[in-house]
Amino acid sequence: MEPILLAALAATIALAMTPLVRRLALRVGAVDQPGMRRVHVAPRPRLGGLAVAAGVAGATLVGKVVGGALTTSALEDGARMWGLGAGALLVLAVGVVDDIRGVSPATKLAAQIVAAGLALAGGYHVGGVTNPFTGTYVVFGGVGALLTIAWVVAVTNAFNLIDGLDGLAAGVALISVVPLLTIAWIEGRLDVVPLWAALAGALAGFLVHNFAPASIFLGDSGSLLVGYLIALLAVQALEKSATLVVVLASVLALGLPIVDLALAVVRRMPTGGLKGIVQGDRAHLHHRLLAPGTASHRGPVLALYGVAVACGVIAVVAAVTQSLRYAVLVLGGAGIAAALVRRRRTRAS
Repeated sequence: MEPILLAALAATIALAMTPLVRRLALRVGAVDQPGMRRVHVAPRPRLGGLAVAAGVAGATLVGKVVGGALTTSALEDGARMWGLGAGALLVLAVGVVDDIRGVSPATKLAAQIVAAGLALAGGYHVGGVTNPFTGTYVVFGGVGALLTIAWVVAVTNAFNLIDGLDGLAAGVALISVVPLLTIAWIEGRLDVVPLWAALAGALAGFLVHNFAPASIFLGDSGSLLVGYLIALLAVQALEKSATLVVVLASVLALGLPIVDLALAVVRRMPTGGLKGIVQGDRAHLHHRLLAPGTASHRGPVLALYGVAVACGVIAVVAAVTQSLRYAVLVLGGAGIAAALVRRRRTRAS
Protein backbone atom coordinates (compact mmCIF):
# COMPACT_ATOMS: atom_id res chain seq x y z
CA MET A 1 0.00 0.00 0.00
CA GLU A 2 2.82 2.44 0.81
CA PRO A 3 4.27 2.46 -2.75
CA ILE A 4 0.77 3.14 -4.16
CA LEU A 5 0.30 6.08 -1.80
CA LEU A 6 3.74 7.43 -2.67
CA ALA A 7 2.98 7.19 -6.39
CA ALA A 8 -0.39 8.93 -5.92
CA LEU A 9 1.21 11.73 -3.89
CA ALA A 10 4.04 12.21 -6.39
CA ALA A 11 1.51 12.33 -9.25
CA THR A 12 -0.56 14.94 -7.42
CA ILE A 13 2.46 17.14 -6.72
CA ALA A 14 3.78 16.90 -10.29
CA LEU A 15 0.31 17.52 -11.73
CA ALA A 16 -0.10 20.66 -9.61
CA MET A 17 3.43 21.93 -10.13
CA THR A 18 3.57 21.58 -13.92
CA PRO A 19 1.38 24.65 -14.73
CA LEU A 20 3.52 26.71 -12.34
CA VAL A 21 6.70 25.46 -13.99
CA ARG A 22 5.20 26.26 -17.40
CA ARG A 23 4.63 29.88 -16.38
CA LEU A 24 8.17 30.07 -15.01
CA ALA A 25 9.56 28.70 -18.28
CA LEU A 26 7.72 31.33 -20.30
CA ARG A 27 8.95 34.08 -17.97
CA VAL A 28 12.64 33.09 -18.14
CA GLY A 29 12.61 32.28 -21.84
CA ALA A 30 12.97 28.50 -21.54
CA VAL A 31 11.05 27.91 -24.76
CA ASP A 32 11.71 25.32 -27.45
CA GLN A 33 11.41 27.03 -30.83
CA PRO A 34 10.52 25.19 -34.07
CA GLY A 35 13.51 24.42 -36.28
CA MET A 36 15.12 22.06 -38.74
CA ARG A 37 15.55 19.25 -36.18
CA ARG A 38 12.24 19.92 -34.43
CA VAL A 39 8.92 18.33 -35.31
CA HIS A 40 6.64 20.73 -33.44
CA VAL A 41 5.29 23.74 -35.34
CA ALA A 42 4.78 26.15 -32.43
CA PRO A 43 6.99 27.26 -29.51
CA ARG A 44 6.68 25.14 -26.37
CA PRO A 45 7.95 25.89 -22.83
CA ARG A 46 10.50 23.53 -21.33
CA LEU A 47 11.80 22.99 -17.75
CA GLY A 48 9.48 20.02 -17.17
CA GLY A 49 12.20 18.39 -15.11
CA LEU A 50 11.44 20.78 -12.25
CA ALA A 51 7.90 19.40 -11.93
CA VAL A 52 9.12 15.80 -12.04
CA ALA A 53 11.80 16.56 -9.45
CA ALA A 54 9.24 18.21 -7.19
CA GLY A 55 7.00 15.16 -7.41
CA VAL A 56 9.74 12.67 -6.58
CA ALA A 57 11.35 14.73 -3.81
CA GLY A 58 8.06 15.89 -2.31
CA ALA A 59 6.49 12.44 -2.09
CA THR A 60 9.67 10.87 -0.71
CA LEU A 61 10.04 13.59 1.93
CA VAL A 62 6.42 13.20 3.05
CA GLY A 63 6.85 9.44 3.22
CA LYS A 64 9.87 9.94 5.45
CA VAL A 65 8.16 12.49 7.71
CA VAL A 66 5.08 10.34 8.31
CA GLY A 67 7.28 7.36 9.09
CA GLY A 68 6.54 5.07 6.16
CA ALA A 69 8.45 1.86 6.81
CA LEU A 70 9.61 1.26 3.24
CA THR A 71 10.47 4.92 2.63
CA THR A 72 12.44 5.17 5.87
CA SER A 73 14.35 2.01 4.94
CA ALA A 74 15.07 3.36 1.46
CA LEU A 75 16.54 6.58 2.86
CA GLU A 76 18.52 5.15 5.76
CA ASP A 77 21.74 4.82 3.75
CA GLY A 78 22.85 8.43 4.07
CA ALA A 79 25.94 8.17 1.86
CA ARG A 80 23.97 6.58 -0.97
CA MET A 81 21.19 9.17 -0.79
CA TRP A 82 23.69 12.03 -0.72
CA GLY A 83 25.39 10.61 -3.81
CA LEU A 84 22.09 10.16 -5.62
CA GLY A 85 20.80 13.58 -4.56
CA ALA A 86 23.98 15.47 -5.45
CA GLY A 87 24.20 13.81 -8.86
CA ALA A 88 20.51 14.42 -9.56
CA LEU A 89 20.83 18.10 -8.62
CA LEU A 90 23.84 18.44 -10.91
CA VAL A 91 22.17 16.98 -14.00
CA LEU A 92 18.98 18.90 -13.19
CA ALA A 93 20.89 22.18 -12.88
CA VAL A 94 22.78 21.63 -16.14
CA GLY A 95 19.50 20.71 -17.82
CA VAL A 96 17.81 23.86 -16.54
CA VAL A 97 20.63 26.03 -17.88
CA ASP A 98 20.44 24.19 -21.21
CA ASP A 99 16.67 24.72 -21.38
CA ILE A 100 17.11 28.45 -20.81
CA ARG A 101 20.17 29.42 -22.81
CA GLY A 102 21.86 26.26 -24.12
CA VAL A 103 24.83 24.16 -23.00
CA SER A 104 27.45 22.51 -25.19
CA PRO A 105 27.30 18.70 -25.61
CA ALA A 106 30.77 18.40 -24.06
CA THR A 107 29.63 20.25 -20.92
CA LYS A 108 26.54 18.06 -20.58
CA LEU A 109 28.60 14.92 -21.00
CA ALA A 110 31.14 16.08 -18.41
CA ALA A 111 28.33 16.84 -15.96
CA GLN A 112 26.85 13.37 -16.48
CA ILE A 113 30.22 11.72 -15.80
CA VAL A 114 30.70 13.78 -12.63
CA ALA A 115 27.14 12.97 -11.51
CA ALA A 116 27.77 9.27 -12.11
CA GLY A 117 30.99 9.59 -10.10
CA LEU A 118 29.13 11.18 -7.19
CA ALA A 119 26.67 8.29 -7.13
CA LEU A 120 29.56 5.81 -7.37
CA ALA A 121 31.23 7.48 -4.39
CA GLY A 122 27.96 7.21 -2.49
CA GLY A 123 27.76 3.46 -2.96
CA TYR A 124 26.07 2.84 -6.30
CA HIS A 125 28.22 0.20 -7.95
CA VAL A 126 27.87 -2.64 -10.44
CA GLY A 127 29.91 -5.11 -8.42
CA GLY A 128 29.18 -8.38 -10.19
CA VAL A 129 26.54 -10.86 -11.25
CA THR A 130 25.44 -14.36 -10.29
CA ASN A 131 26.03 -16.95 -13.00
CA PRO A 132 22.62 -18.64 -13.58
CA PHE A 133 24.28 -21.91 -14.65
CA THR A 134 26.73 -22.40 -11.78
CA GLY A 135 25.27 -20.20 -9.04
CA THR A 136 28.66 -18.59 -8.44
CA TYR A 137 29.03 -14.83 -8.06
CA VAL A 138 31.29 -13.26 -10.67
CA VAL A 139 33.02 -10.17 -9.26
CA PHE A 140 33.77 -7.35 -11.71
CA GLY A 141 36.39 -5.68 -9.55
CA GLY A 142 37.67 -2.33 -10.78
CA VAL A 143 35.84 -2.79 -14.07
CA GLY A 144 32.60 -2.47 -12.13
CA ALA A 145 33.22 1.25 -11.52
CA LEU A 146 33.72 1.88 -15.23
CA LEU A 147 30.61 -0.15 -16.06
CA THR A 148 28.60 1.88 -13.55
CA ILE A 149 29.64 5.21 -15.03
CA ALA A 150 29.16 3.97 -18.60
CA TRP A 151 25.69 2.63 -17.75
CA VAL A 152 24.58 5.88 -16.09
CA VAL A 153 25.83 8.04 -18.97
CA ALA A 154 24.31 5.73 -21.60
CA VAL A 155 20.83 5.55 -20.04
CA THR A 156 20.82 9.28 -19.27
CA ASN A 157 21.56 10.08 -22.90
CA ALA A 158 19.15 7.44 -24.18
CA PHE A 159 16.19 9.25 -22.60
CA ASN A 160 17.55 12.59 -23.75
CA LEU A 161 17.69 11.38 -27.36
CA ILE A 162 14.23 9.83 -27.36
CA ASP A 163 12.63 13.07 -26.15
CA GLY A 164 11.47 14.14 -29.59
CA LEU A 165 7.66 13.86 -29.67
CA ASP A 166 4.92 15.00 -27.31
CA GLY A 167 4.75 12.63 -24.36
CA LEU A 168 7.27 10.15 -25.77
CA ALA A 169 10.14 10.30 -23.29
CA ALA A 170 7.93 10.73 -20.22
CA GLY A 171 5.57 7.97 -21.34
CA VAL A 172 8.32 5.50 -22.24
CA ALA A 173 10.05 6.27 -18.94
CA LEU A 174 6.82 5.58 -17.04
CA ILE A 175 6.26 2.34 -18.94
CA SER A 176 9.86 1.28 -18.26
CA VAL A 177 9.69 2.10 -14.55
CA VAL A 178 6.72 -0.21 -13.95
CA PRO A 179 8.50 -3.47 -14.92
CA LEU A 180 11.68 -2.31 -13.19
CA LEU A 181 9.68 -1.70 -10.01
CA THR A 182 8.07 -5.14 -10.44
CA ILE A 183 11.44 -6.84 -10.90
CA ALA A 184 12.80 -5.09 -7.79
CA TRP A 185 9.78 -6.33 -5.82
CA ILE A 186 10.24 -9.88 -7.13
CA GLU A 187 13.91 -9.80 -6.18
CA GLY A 188 13.09 -8.58 -2.68
CA ARG A 189 14.79 -5.21 -3.14
CA LEU A 190 12.16 -3.31 -1.15
CA ASP A 191 14.71 -0.58 -0.36
CA VAL A 192 14.38 0.77 -3.90
CA VAL A 193 10.63 0.23 -4.43
CA PRO A 194 9.53 3.55 -2.80
CA LEU A 195 11.84 5.54 -5.07
CA TRP A 196 10.58 3.69 -8.15
CA ALA A 197 7.00 4.38 -7.02
CA ALA A 198 7.65 8.09 -6.50
CA LEU A 199 9.29 8.40 -9.91
CA ALA A 200 6.42 6.56 -11.60
CA GLY A 201 3.87 8.83 -9.95
CA ALA A 202 5.75 12.01 -10.85
CA LEU A 203 6.00 10.93 -14.49
CA ALA A 204 2.29 10.09 -14.60
CA GLY A 205 1.33 13.48 -13.17
CA PHE A 206 3.58 15.34 -15.59
CA LEU A 207 2.39 13.27 -18.56
CA VAL A 208 -1.11 14.70 -18.17
CA HIS A 209 0.30 18.02 -19.41
CA ASN A 210 2.93 16.52 -21.70
CA PHE A 211 0.93 14.08 -23.82
CA ALA A 212 0.00 15.27 -27.32
CA PRO A 213 -0.80 18.05 -27.76
CA ALA A 214 1.75 18.96 -25.10
CA SER A 215 1.53 22.24 -23.19
CA ILE A 216 5.09 21.78 -21.85
CA PHE A 217 8.15 19.68 -22.70
CA LEU A 218 10.41 17.74 -20.37
CA GLY A 219 13.36 19.62 -21.77
CA ASP A 220 16.90 18.56 -20.97
CA SER A 221 16.16 19.30 -17.31
CA GLY A 222 13.62 16.48 -17.39
CA SER A 223 15.04 13.95 -19.83
CA LEU A 224 18.50 14.03 -18.24
CA LEU A 225 17.10 13.80 -14.71
CA VAL A 226 14.72 10.95 -15.54
CA GLY A 227 17.41 8.97 -17.35
CA TYR A 228 19.85 9.50 -14.49
CA LEU A 229 17.39 8.36 -11.82
CA ILE A 230 16.31 5.30 -13.79
CA ALA A 231 19.92 4.27 -14.40
CA LEU A 232 20.89 4.49 -10.72
CA LEU A 233 17.74 2.92 -9.30
CA ALA A 234 18.25 0.02 -11.70
CA VAL A 235 21.80 -0.39 -10.39
CA GLN A 236 20.56 -0.37 -6.80
CA ALA A 237 17.90 -2.97 -7.57
CA LEU A 238 20.49 -5.27 -9.17
CA GLU A 239 23.06 -5.22 -6.39
CA LYS A 240 24.16 -8.21 -4.33
CA SER A 241 22.68 -11.43 -5.72
CA ALA A 242 21.12 -10.45 -9.05
CA THR A 243 21.43 -13.18 -11.66
CA LEU A 244 22.48 -12.65 -15.25
CA VAL A 245 18.88 -13.23 -16.38
CA VAL A 246 17.55 -10.52 -14.06
CA VAL A 247 20.26 -8.12 -15.22
CA LEU A 248 19.33 -8.76 -18.85
CA ALA A 249 15.64 -8.44 -18.03
CA SER A 250 16.23 -5.05 -16.41
CA VAL A 251 18.22 -3.87 -19.43
CA LEU A 252 15.50 -5.11 -21.76
CA ALA A 253 12.86 -3.18 -19.83
CA LEU A 254 14.71 -0.14 -21.19
CA GLY A 255 14.97 -1.71 -24.63
CA LEU A 256 13.37 1.06 -26.68
CA PRO A 257 15.57 4.00 -25.56
CA ILE A 258 18.68 1.81 -25.52
CA VAL A 259 18.06 0.54 -29.07
CA ASP A 260 17.44 4.10 -30.26
CA LEU A 261 20.72 5.21 -28.65
CA ALA A 262 22.62 2.33 -30.21
CA LEU A 263 21.20 3.07 -33.66
CA ALA A 264 22.14 6.74 -33.30
CA VAL A 265 25.74 5.83 -32.46
CA VAL A 266 25.99 3.40 -35.38
CA ARG A 267 24.38 5.92 -37.71
CA ARG A 268 26.48 8.94 -36.79
CA MET A 269 29.96 7.55 -36.17
CA PRO A 270 30.80 6.61 -39.79
CA THR A 271 30.34 10.22 -40.94
CA GLY A 272 31.38 12.23 -37.91
CA GLY A 273 33.46 9.97 -35.70
CA LEU A 274 33.20 10.45 -31.95
CA LYS A 275 32.20 14.10 -32.38
CA GLY A 276 29.46 13.06 -34.76
CA ILE A 277 27.68 11.08 -32.05
CA VAL A 278 26.51 14.28 -30.35
CA GLN A 279 25.34 15.89 -33.59
CA GLY A 280 21.55 15.83 -33.76
CA ASP A 281 19.55 14.52 -36.69
CA ARG A 282 16.01 13.55 -37.63
CA ALA A 283 16.58 9.83 -38.09
CA HIS A 284 15.54 8.51 -34.67
CA LEU A 285 12.88 5.80 -34.41
CA HIS A 286 10.18 8.35 -33.60
CA HIS A 287 11.14 10.45 -36.61
CA ARG A 288 10.89 7.41 -38.87
CA LEU A 289 7.35 6.70 -37.67
CA LEU A 290 6.17 10.27 -38.15
CA ALA A 291 4.19 10.52 -41.39
CA PRO A 292 5.55 13.16 -43.81
CA GLY A 293 3.59 16.39 -43.74
CA THR A 294 1.69 15.66 -40.52
CA ALA A 295 1.97 17.41 -37.16
CA SER A 296 0.16 14.70 -35.20
CA HIS A 297 2.38 12.91 -32.71
CA ARG A 298 -0.19 10.57 -31.17
CA GLY A 299 0.08 7.69 -33.65
CA PRO A 300 3.86 7.26 -33.52
CA VAL A 301 3.93 7.84 -29.75
CA LEU A 302 1.26 5.21 -29.08
CA ALA A 303 3.04 2.76 -31.41
CA LEU A 304 6.29 3.21 -29.47
CA TYR A 305 4.40 2.91 -26.19
CA GLY A 306 3.28 -0.49 -27.45
CA VAL A 307 6.87 -1.53 -28.13
CA ALA A 308 7.92 -0.37 -24.66
CA VAL A 309 5.05 -2.28 -23.04
CA ALA A 310 5.98 -5.46 -24.91
CA CYS A 311 9.61 -5.16 -23.80
CA GLY A 312 8.52 -4.58 -20.21
CA VAL A 313 6.14 -7.54 -20.11
CA ILE A 314 8.66 -9.99 -21.52
CA ALA A 315 11.35 -8.59 -19.20
CA VAL A 316 9.16 -9.33 -16.17
CA VAL A 317 8.40 -12.83 -17.48
CA ALA A 318 12.13 -13.43 -17.94
CA ALA A 319 12.82 -12.29 -14.36
CA VAL A 320 10.04 -14.49 -12.96
CA THR A 321 10.99 -17.60 -14.92
CA GLN A 322 14.76 -16.97 -14.77
CA SER A 323 14.90 -18.03 -18.42
CA LEU A 324 17.40 -16.70 -20.94
CA ARG A 325 15.01 -17.62 -23.74
CA TYR A 326 12.83 -14.64 -22.98
CA ALA A 327 15.83 -12.33 -22.94
CA VAL A 328 16.80 -13.62 -26.38
CA LEU A 329 13.18 -13.22 -27.52
CA VAL A 330 13.16 -9.55 -26.56
CA LEU A 331 16.49 -8.92 -28.25
CA GLY A 332 15.23 -10.56 -31.42
CA GLY A 333 11.96 -8.64 -31.25
CA ALA A 334 13.80 -5.35 -30.84
CA GLY A 335 15.94 -6.14 -33.88
CA ILE A 336 12.88 -7.00 -35.98
CA ALA A 337 11.08 -3.86 -34.86
CA ALA A 338 14.09 -1.70 -35.77
CA ALA A 339 14.30 -3.36 -39.19
CA LEU A 340 10.60 -2.78 -39.86
CA VAL A 341 10.87 0.86 -38.84
CA ARG A 342 13.86 1.33 -41.16
CA ARG A 343 11.97 -0.37 -44.01
CA ARG A 344 8.93 1.82 -43.52
CA ARG A 345 11.08 4.94 -43.52
CA THR A 346 12.83 3.83 -46.71
CA ARG A 347 9.51 3.29 -48.48
CA ALA A 348 8.14 6.62 -47.28
CA SER A 349 11.13 8.49 -48.63
